Amino acid sequence: MLKRRVTGQIVKSKGDVTMNVERKSEEEPGGCKDLVVQDKNWQAASRHSFKSIDDVADLLMVCPQEYTRLKEVEQVYHMRTTQYYFSLIETHYDPADPIRRQCIPAPEELMDETHETIDPLGEEKTSPNPYLVHRYPDRALLLVTGRCFMYCRHCTRKRLWREKTSEPTLHDIAGALEYVKSHAEIREIIVSGGDPLTLATARLDHILDMVSSIPHIEVIRIGTRAPVVLPQRIDEYLCRTLKKYEKLWVNIQFNHPREVTESAAQACQRLQRCGIPLSNQSVLLKGINDDPHVMRELCQKLQAIRVRPYYLFQCDPVLGTWHFRTSVEKGIDILKHLRGYTSGMCIPTFVVDGIDGKGKVPLGPNYLVSASPQGIVLENYKGEPFFYYNPENSRQVRAPLKKIKVNTVGIAFNLKRNDKVDDDEEEYDEIETIEQLKKEIEHCGVKTLLFEQAENFVEKIKAHRPDFILNITEGIGNTRSRESQVPAMLEALKIPYSGSDPIALGVSLDKYLTHAFLSQARIPVPGMYMVSRPEEIDSLENIFLTYQSFIMKPRWEGSSKGIFSKSLVRDFAQLKMQGTALLAQYRQPVLIEEFLPHDEITVGICGNGHDARVIGMMKIGPRQASNDPFIYSIENKRQWQKAVAYYPQDAIAEEVRARVVEYALKAFSALELRDIARIDFRLDKDNVPKVIDINPLPGLSPLYSDLPILYRLHGGSYRQLVRMLLKAAFTRYGFRWETGSSYDT
Repeated sequence: MLKRRVTGQIVKSKGDVTMNVERKSEEEPGGCKDLVVQDKNWQAASRHSFKSIDDVADLLMVCPQEYTRLKEVEQVYHMRTTQYYFSLIETHYDPADPIRRQCIPAPEELMDETHETIDPLGEEKTSPNPYLVHRYPDRALLLVTGRCFMYCRHCTRKRLWREKTSEPTLHDIAGALEYVKSHAEIREIIVSGGDPLTLATARLDHILDMVSSIPHIEVIRIGTRAPVVLPQRIDEYLCRTLKKYEKLWVNIQFNHPREVTESAAQACQRLQRCGIPLSNQSVLLKGINDDPHVMRELCQKLQAIRVRPYYLFQCDPVLGTWHFRTSVEKGIDILKHLRGYTSGMCIPTFVVDGIDGKGKVPLGPNYLVSASPQGIVLENYKGEPFFYYNPENSRQVRAPLKKIKVNTVGIAFNLKRNDKVDDDEEEYDEIETIEQLKKEIEHCGVKTLLFEQAENFVEKIKAHRPDFILNITEGIGNTRSRESQVPAMLEALKIPYSGSDPIALGVSLDKYLTHAFLSQARIPVPGMYMVSRPEEIDSLENIFLTYQSFIMKPRWEGSSKGIFSKSLVRDFAQLKMQGTALLAQYRQPVLIEEFLPHDEITVGICGNGHDARVIGMMKIGPRQASNDPFIYSIENKRQWQKAVAYYPQDAIAEEVRARVVEYALKAFSALELRDIARIDFRLDKDNVPKVIDINPLPGLSPLYSDLPILYRLHGGSYRQLVRMLLKAAFTRYGFRWETGSSYDT
């Protein structure tokens, strides 16, 4: 073993103070010896690497107890890192720093896990020669050195650190290549180690010449971390040497965005100027890059410097690496978050390297939902399903789709005809709303017809047959399918219409089903109980131990029906009285929902699929301060001008607004709503917005409906709102929207 005294420098510490580091160290097994090359710069930098925790203990602010533990690790798994790579650590005293974790020993390395082995990939079993691994039919791995500029703490060949492995001589390498010469099926050689670029350039040149002279070798790959940990190694002499080999490819290992420095980028550029393609093989490492945002930033930075993100490896179960390994699902989830949100050129293949030499297995999100001879059902990156026909099985020839100009639009509605105290027609529209809608549509230059849902509804539509119907019907009766009645009729008549389909309308009207759908989609909702008969109420006597108060409402009514000031209950006696009354009045199950004490917020959404967007939101509260909790009840809605105050979205905390937008769009997508919707939230005691109602048929009264009010507060006009709704529906059907005409005026 070589013993020597080495002095190095690092210009990186608090206050940019230059520090001299002097120590006496025993060269680790397989470590770099003095290399004789023309360019002394990288050789000196390599010689001045940190090879012991003693070299960096002061810089890392290591306490005595931690120092003792790290010295124990060092006795088993030696340490080496370049001063350049060490300088990339941002927070020296933080063991969780992603650069520090890759280059500085950690106590966890001595905690072997059950499934870890010294050689998990079975390289020794698939080695016909001590310096050659032949695992795949057409390629082989040539180990030309055991040296590295830096000992990565997650290294697959960590076993070599614990063995006094001798460096292969040129004679040893020639012997390994004799095996390659006798196997004509091998067309590719991966030159690896260790890091081949630790070799003197002349020695590396000789090895590459030996490999390239084999007639059936078509591709030579070099695996190295030199551009990452010692960029100055990519010097002029090396580039001049590598440029001679037209078959050459280089694979690098960048694991974190912070590694893509200007120096690293310049090193890569020097290799690229030699005509060498560069690919990156990252390792998925817990606490370093196991985050979609970190991985996306890394891959985009690599693309920017023309390094292809090639593989993302699951960390191999090597002894001493358990603390780096994530679940396989984590890697799949990262790929799922990359797909669609960045260029396909930025997305690596996630790979698990098979145990005992089984080979690489690519994994990724499963976008296949089902398959049949006719075609397959797929999900896109946002989870939206679609059907794809199998070309060989689909024989139908279809004429090219032509965008149709809409000449006639009908308005389907329910007309409010009485001013009763009860709420039977609470959600029906007044004649003033219908007339205003008709006026706005006709302003687009389109003929407009009115269709009230009545006995002759279908016959009247058949007689006049409009090109399109703006549907705002609430339906007749009090069944949970009432909002689906008219859309189902229109589908049977094959007449296009605005808004969501019958299934989405039915689910959204049923608050209990909506609650289940949103919970499954991990969208926050209040706690909820349900009773179908008066005798079931007694089983809820203890629920006030969980929540202090509840709102009671019918199971399938809109937000304007069945919610009164007395709907807020604070004890079991109130709950029983109100529950019994609601069951009798509405003849449907009753929901007992956790009352959320803070602000009520409503948000409007318009569009379809990935084009859906929030068009405004507002906070709803009492016009006059009161000690009683505010409820947006029927009584308050009927006297909204006196009782209710509407606040623009600037009155809502920025963090709350961001969550509302996220949850609203997610709910719109989860319920597969179309064209337009309004989603209501209340804030819980921790100011977390929770969905309390979904309204895919929002009221369109220009005077008092919430959607037009919030859109006006957002700076829009009623005319713009109506056109936005029409345009979203027209676009969905492929109808022509006349830009530059009265449609857009």
